[in-house]
Amino acid sequence: MSAEASASLVIGEFAKSGSPEPEDDDFLSACWSATGGNPLLLKELTEALAAEHVDPTAAGIPQVYALGPRAIARRVAMWMRRLPPSCAPLTCAIAVLGDGADLGHAAELAGLDRDEALQAAKSLEHAQILHTAVPSDALDPRWGFVHPLVRAAVYEEITPADCHRAHRTAAHLLRDSQAEIEKVALHLLRTLPSGDAEAVTLLWSAARSALARGSPEAAATYLRRALVEPPPTGDRLDLLFALGSAMRRVDSAAAVPYLTEAHELAGPSRQRVEIALPLGDTLLALRRAEEALAIWQQALADTAPQDTELLYQLNACILSIPLCEPGRPDLRQDILGRVAALRSPKPSESTGGRYLDCVIAGHDAVIGDPRAVVRAQRVLHDAPAGPSDGQMSLSFGWLALISADRREVLGSLDAAVEQAHRQGSVNDLTGALAYRAMAWLHQGNLDEAAADASEAMHTGDASSLDLRRLVLGPVLAEVQIEQGALSRAQTTLEWTGVPDPAPLTGLMYYVLYSRSHLLRLQGRTTEALNAALAAGASFSAAGGDNPAIVPWRSEAALCLHLLGRDEEARTMADAELRPARYWSAPRALGRALRIAGTLSEGDADVGLLRQAVTRLEGSPARLEYAKALADYGAALRRHGVRSQARTLLSDALDIAEARGAAPLVQQILDELHVAGIRPRRHAVTGPQSLTPSEQRVFDLAVAGHTNREIAQQLFVTAKTVEVHLSSVYRKLGVTSRRQLGALAEQTHAAAHAADEPE
Repeated sequence: MSAEASASLVIGEFAKSGSPEPEDDDFLSACWSATGGNPLLLKELTEALAAEHVDPTAAGIPQVYALGPRAIARRVAMWMRRLPPSCAPLTCAIAVLGDGADLGHAAELAGLDRDEALQAAKSLEHAQILHTAVPSDALDPRWGFVHPLVRAAVYEEITPADCHRAHRTAAHLLRDSQAEIEKVALHLLRTLPSGDAEAVTLLWSAARSALARGSPEAAATYLRRALVEPPPTGDRLDLLFALGSAMRRVDSAAAVPYLTEAHELAGPSRQRVEIALPLGDTLLALRRAEEALAIWQQALADTAPQDTELLYQLNACILSIPLCEPGRPDLRQDILGRVAALRSPKPSESTGGRYLDCVIAGHDAVIGDPRAVVRAQRVLHDAPAGPSDGQMSLSFGWLALISADRREVLGSLDAAVEQAHRQGSVNDLTGALAYRAMAWLHQGNLDEAAADASEAMHTGDASSLDLRRLVLGPVLAEVQIEQGALSRAQTTLEWTGVPDPAPLTGLMYYVLYSRSHLLRLQGRTTEALNAALAAGASFSAAGGDNPAIVPWRSEAALCLHLLGRDEEARTMADAELRPARYWSAPRALGRALRIAGTLSEGDADVGLLRQAVTRLEGSPARLEYAKALADYGAALRRHGVRSQARTLLSDALDIAEARGAAPLVQQILDELHVAGIRPRRHAVTGPQSLTPSEQRVFDLAVAGHTNREIAQQLFVTAKTVEVHLSSVYRKLGVTSRRQLGALAEQTHAAAHAADEPE
């Protein structure tokens, strides 16, 4: 029955019983939902509600769902007593097999011949217990219950021993009929452990199937069940390794015990080294760097010199430690020696070679050596993201390209996000989204950065990735600071879990830099200066000297200026110019020039700010370009060059407004007001104002895709699509998809008319 017909029946049944008639739509909807609109079940439920004197209002909804199952169970028991004896075993068999059961399988499980089973099924259908459906890929009808609660009522009456035997028999029936292996495994999950080696094999096969379709959670469920069967002694090690590998895609902390036991069972062997790789990586993600290092160093000692692939991978892992957990001078010196020894002018095409190249690129990027860019490009440019186990290493290649303002990094990050979705790896998705958010931030695309970072925070909360928080939190906080949401930025930095004062180990320099930026804007200048200097100490402990990664000197310079210590401020700002010029990326150099210019004395400011604008003009760092335009325009206004100042400030305002950088917009408007200049109209609406992500959502929406389909194609959440679509509606001045389509047609027609020859 439809919801409307269901409501009429419920009202009528309440009236018959003399109870108050329901008038609350939510209550009536709950009755329909609880019974699936089945009239007999509705009557049974209504009788129970009336007998219990349930108030038919929203307050009575919990009792609808509480009484519904009991009422339906009574109705089912009554029906079954009236039906032929063959109906009871058939209903139990279909309850075990689940909806869409094949009648032949159900008959065999129930101990009936096919004719008996068919007759019983027809009786059950007539009694509205079962219903039939013919799927598109099957000629024979499949059978199921009219409502999940009916199946539950039948299933709960089966004794545990009978249930175990029925599910084991069902598994064998499905296996023999070559059903999908995961359907077989679902029945084995409901059996009691009995040391059945065949059950272990089937569950293991189902786990491989689940991994292939991108469901590591399901794979882990099958493998855990196989582990308690238990497996033959010789299989336990491989089973533990498989289970730990599946779990680390979704929950690093939960993966550690399985990988650790597998590592201990392996004994000295190549397999032990292979297990050491993901075990150490998982420990490092949990910020247990000392344990990870010890495991990798022992594995390196156990690896044969001719096994170059494992040696590459292990060296990549060990070299990543100082980048993730600085603060060990002894290890730093050893690492520098290894980096020098492992450099190669030729790219390695092996997986391990790619990982090693990325980590070396990361070291070069941190110290500000431009060779990092070429090394990272040859690994990541037009290449797949790589196997899941190597994302920690690949992330250093992403960092190098992001810091160098290389647009092609987004292609590699898009591929990594797609792969993480395909593999169902929450851990990899968190990492790829975090670095893609960083790339968007560096380009000044705040909406895209916020969407990716917010989604990564949501996934990261479920996956125990403590190390990722130290990157992700500061990225989102910086986005929120640029948007003027200082209180939200404060909350985001608290989400990282870093105390105050912060230790100078780990990736604390990201958190400390963002903390300094926020404190300065909050007016807590002395605290901001201390945080900036602490960020510098933490970054230096990792060998860091690249302002494209942590521009702590210019941040400290701004704090010193606010404290009236201008000579120290200029010295600090000038100190950032040297490494920025050497690294030569537009964003870092433009920022260093801009801040040195704003702190300069006399006419030196105009020259430095002009250089900043020139360096940033053609770069992807559009928000930093807008800041340079704004500061250059303000300097020219102070020097009396009013006309050029107007142009520069207006161009800066266009960029800042289009990217939602509210504080920068206000700064420019204030400057224009001081100069007595009326700002021109700015492109904050219309097709030209759409960000890249908004444009992709717009195109797919116009093509007729639903929000869910758009989310699947772009590998984002449906919520992210909703956010982008709302922004599109606002910028284009529409309120519906139909209007979007009409606008797109008008735009296309106008473009076509413009192309027509006169």
